[in-house]
Amino acid sequence: MVIIAVGPEKKGGRKTKGKGDRSLEGSIDEGGGKGNTKQRRRKKQQSIEMTQTVDEPNHPVKRRKSNRKKGAVVEITTKKIVHDPKLIGALPSLPLFYQQIVSPVKDRHQYNEVTKTVGWNSSEIVAKPTILVLGSDGSGKTTFINYLLREKKGYDSYVDAVRDHKNCFTHIIYDEKPVLFRGDEAGMMKNWHLNEITKFNKDRNDCQIQVLQIKNPLLEEITIIDSPKLTNLMLKNMNDDTGYFPLLKNLIRKIDMIIFLATPQIIGTDIARVIQLLSPHISKTIFCLNKCDIYRSFDLLSKDRKRFTDFVTASVVGEPKIICTYFKGVIKNEELKKHIHTDNDYLLLRLKKFPFQYKLARTASLNVHMLEVLYVAFLQHEIKRSDKKYKAKTLLPEEIEPINKCLSDLPNNEKFLKDHAYIPEAVMSASENIKPKYVKAEDIEALRMFLINDFPYIQTVASGEPEVLVKTLLPLADPNKDPEPPKKEKKKVIKEIKIALPQDDEDEDDDDDDDKAKGKKPKKHHDKQKFVKLDKNVIENIMKQ
Repeated sequence: MVIIAVGPEKKGGRKTKGKGDRSLEGSIDEGGGKGNTKQRRRKKQQSIEMTQTVDEPNHPVKRRKSNRKKGAVVEITTKKIVHDPKLIGALPSLPLFYQQIVSPVKDRHQYNEVTKTVGWNSSEIVAKPTILVLGSDGSGKTTFINYLLREKKGYDSYVDAVRDHKNCFTHIIYDEKPVLFRGDEAGMMKNWHLNEITKFNKDRNDCQIQVLQIKNPLLEEITIIDSPKLTNLMLKNMNDDTGYFPLLKNLIRKIDMIIFLATPQIIGTDIARVIQLLSPHISKTIFCLNKCDIYRSFDLLSKDRKRFTDFVTASVVGEPKIICTYFKGVIKNEELKKHIHTDNDYLLLRLKKFPFQYKLARTASLNVHMLEVLYVAFLQHEIKRSDKKYKAKTLLPEEIEPINKCLSDLPNNEKFLKDHAYIPEAVMSASENIKPKYVKAEDIEALRMFLINDFPYIQTVASGEPEVLVKTLLPLADPNKDPEPPKKEKKKVIKEIKIALPQDDEDEDDDDDDDKAKGKKPKKHHDKQKFVKLDKNVIENIMKQ
């Protein structure tokens, strides 16, 4: 049972020490902040204490009205959805939870407008696993994708227009007929789960996300997104409302694996700011120091690898996965070749297991998204209170700390707050154009309880589901060699069936006794056995019936 206790008001309201130096105790105002004017005047501040007492799982909680006097207790009925993820699968079970528990909070507090992103929809939650390939200018992104798809001519050779729009994100998916969809055409594709992101497209000939359909066996199992080459010039547009960075910010929140390809030339550049965007998603990102075929000794590679590692780790929180790769060219140094082939094999193994491991990455991304939704709601609530009392849509650091404590009992809250320290500023900035709202306590508590109880269980179910591997033949660690397809077992064709007819055992025993009496050796049974033979034509006729 979840109990929200609303404490007494402290006298004097919010004190100031100079400009903007204010202290606040406050949080959720039960009932969305509604009430008569006299009650508001009597209550200048509120403190929230959320505690959970678990008597039994999914215990129904009754809600009773409160007069908001000292020590008043508000009991909230939490939402309950009954279906077992073990029966229908971890990911298929999530759309209903999302629709009934997450969406009410997300929509009420205008999450999309505040974060300049789009939330998840049902098709995104259950879509095929997807890889996003990022990289600097000349990093070998397209070469890697062609290597992975085993496309000799190149995936962009199917439709000439693809090469004319290299400044776009290109989502490569499976279809029998090669077709390119851009602009409004892509946005209207009902069977494309990322169609909502097209709202961040730029004009017709500028950066967009487009869809390329081609026939390739690997694309029946996974999909791939190629990205425009990343340059220092692009970093000047990081705050744009449309184009590369708004599209990138949306994609990295939802994509199941990110492969960042680079060469030593990016070390020391402002591209570090892009790597910072990947920090909250470090667990699903692989950083590749690519084009390692240019090195002639292991020592030279080791030096550049260390420089690249230092450059990446300076921009992220956590331990990034960094490997050395090449997908074209020849390596003559055997020590070097062995080391790089080991890293290539690691990447190929991750891809081989991707149809299973993506579930863990996707649920982790959803967890971060739901924490964002909850955090935005809490922040908006306090901004609304501040605006109503002090005509100021701002929060000071000492006012944000109590809000952060509202997430203290949620899984992964510390890492989330560290990775998303920018959210309070984003919410305050958005409040100039978006009217903040008080939270609905029952919706907030339903989302909190889902994050504490149900969602970890769904993640456990996902991790325990049978392992699925890529069925399509993947390339080898050495890009100069073609993998040999597995030998097909020859089908055994039955040409004839021989059926033994049953014999009378008593007659056989009598015959054996007569032979013994006459001094003869008993005949072997198989000599007397009668058979019926069925040839190939008879067998085929029987199978057709």
